[in-house]
Amino acid sequence: MKLDHNLKSMPLVGLFGGAYDPIHNGHLMIADSLINKLKLDQFLFIPTGISVTDKNLTSADHRLNMIKLALTSSKLNVSTYETDNSLNAEKSYTIDTLKYFFEKNNAINFFIMGSDNFLKINTWKNWEKLLNYAHIILVDRQISSLSFINDSEIKEFLEQHEEENFGNLTLKRNGYIYKHQIDYIDIASSEIRERIHQGKDVSNVIPEKIKRYIAANNLYKSFGQLT
Repeated sequence: MKLDHNLKSMPLVGLFGGAYDPIHNGHLMIADSLINKLKLDQFLFIPTGISVTDKNLTSADHRLNMIKLALTSSKLNVSTYETDNSLNAEKSYTIDTLKYFFEKNNAINFFIMGSDNFLKINTWKNWEKLLNYAHIILVDRQISSLSFINDSEIKEFLEQHEEENFGNLTLKRNGYIYKHQIDYIDIASSEIRERIHQGKDVSNVIPEKIKRYIAANNLYKSFGQLT
């Protein structure tokens, strides 16, 4: 495949959406691995505004503040695109976010998602059009878990678009799926919230700055923030 000269100057940008309620070491390990191994120029955390599935998110301000405290590299940044939209009571859909960044950024964008979410991707809004606006990077501790996809629709989607050579993803702005194995802390933010609610130590799964922020703002103490 011949390289489009316009692509040569385009930065490689990772787009990593999620509630980040709170951001934790697993998220940061994924970012660090992708920046270093895939030579990404920028990595954007994109916290959800109004979640389609979770009605009990901590306020956007708190979640944004915690992400900002966790940023330790000039390549790491946070986008308020979805949280800004939530001010207009707009729910966050991945397809809209990817379209926004495709049209806004003069970049090759990589949408990062866990294999667990990919296995239910056909429940997402306009899921079959996601690759119109970015490449997809699937991350997992064991990529082999994607070898046994029961849903024929998702299996066909992966087979049609998978690219094993990451270099080929830099030759076009969108359309490929790439699997990336990462050894990271496998923990959910909901588990961290529950630990905090129960008074258990979370020093091994979140940065110290985040731990102090949570304590100072008395977050995750009520049952309403555990769902």
